[in-house]
Amino acid sequence: MIRLGYMNDTNIQTNLLSNFVKGKLLSSSEVAALSETGQSLVTVKRQLSALTKAGFLATSGAGRSVKYTLTKKGWLLRPFDVAKYLEASPDDRISTLHFQFDALEPPYIEMFVNGELEQLEAATNVYRANASNSDTASHKKELMRFIVEFSWKTSQIEGNTYDLISTERLLLYGEKSSTNTEFEAQMILNQKEALEFILENIELWKKPTLSSLEMLHSIVGKNLGITKNLRKTIVGITGTNYRPLESEFQIRDALELLFKNITEATNTYEKALICVLGLSYIQPFVDGNKRTSRLLANAILLAHNYAPISYRSVDSRSYKEATLIFYEQNSIEPFKKLFIEQYDFAAKNYNIAEI
Repeated sequence: MIRLGYMNDTNIQTNLLSNFVKGKLLSSSEVAALSETGQSLVTVKRQLSALTKAGFLATSGAGRSVKYTLTKKGWLLRPFDVAKYLEASPDDRISTLHFQFDALEPPYIEMFVNGELEQLEAATNVYRANASNSDTASHKKELMRFIVEFSWKTSQIEGNTYDLISTERLLLYGEKSSTNTEFEAQMILNQKEALEFILENIELWKKPTLSSLEMLHSIVGKNLGITKNLRKTIVGITGTNYRPLESEFQIRDALELLFKNITEATNTYEKALICVLGLSYIQPFVDGNKRTSRLLANAILLAHNYAPISYRSVDSRSYKEATLIFYEQNSIEPFKKLFIEQYDFAAKNYNIAEI
């Protein structure tokens, strides 16, 4: 269970929040009945008051008629027991089935709290300190190691069965695996080409646009039969009843909101997190959305001299489940935890910054 940390009685409050669904009003008695904490109604009321004071809940009504609902901060930063949530089948989960524009609309909610930003900054300081002691040869070697490991892992998350050693031989020596398909080899080669495109046009990513996004996606889909440009057809996602936007015009509107959020985010970590989750949520292309989202997020990090994330040590299933929680509940917490862990790993393990 992810902890709120900065509240008192953390475990009780985490459980209480888990009973809320976005947009639904609950009385204190209803929350107590749903809760598994065994707390008295008096305790539940006290904790609901604390959650309201902290900005996670809002109230309507007065006296005995008061009811509680999640605020935007509440549903974005609400912790989740992912394993428990996913015990139910997609048809049995109470979730949001359609794209929620308010996830991208004002007010803007700061995403990193309770020392999380300080943890990320400490990792970045290590990354930049290592760079100051690096020579050109070491930089080039480390950069290629990152390209290999990112290309392997980002493809593996999408079901590619190339192993890391075979990926290295493919990207360094052009040797294709005899036990893997041409499609898989091309997917990995495209990731390397996309990263090289990012590095060659580094200033472009300080303020990403629809044009730069489409250029990046065209490389991701090269020779894979993936339609270029924004999709004009409906897409579904395996394992969830969530349905992305259907209209190309709505997709453009959502992307404009996304880029606005990226531009206005208070720090680079939030820009990258908004990018990787937001693009996956919008699903602007027929295929290759999550691969493109990870690339663009890394482009933003690199453009601002932060560590790019390879996701080398992430469990692919955990990555997909954390993304699914955002699709269905708009909570960033499971993915944010994963993002912080992977950024910390990358900053301390890749010496590729040039200072």
